[in-house]
Amino acid sequence: MKVFEDGFPVWKKTAGNYYAVEASWVKSKIDKKANVVFVDSRPTRPKYVKGHIPGAISIPDSKIDKMTAELPADKSTPLVFYCGGYT
Repeated sequence: MKVFEDGFPVWKKTAGNYYAVEASWVKSKIDKKANVVFVDSRPTRPKYVKGHIPGAISIPDSKIDKMTAELPADKSTPLVFYCGGYT
């Protein structure tokens, strides 16, 4: 796993990085079968099992460092992580 050493504020300002996307953007990527990997970072049970974006992979945030092999080998593939927010 790679850490962005300059931190989140700099990452947000870096061209090509987004810290939030709208639901319509997600839907358009799904409809177009775009080369985007959605990662559900909520606990697998019960939240991922109850409902997730079709095709999303489950990598709970507490296990990301142990499950990086689940991510695409092609580092140019866009990743969209999502969770349930502050719950």
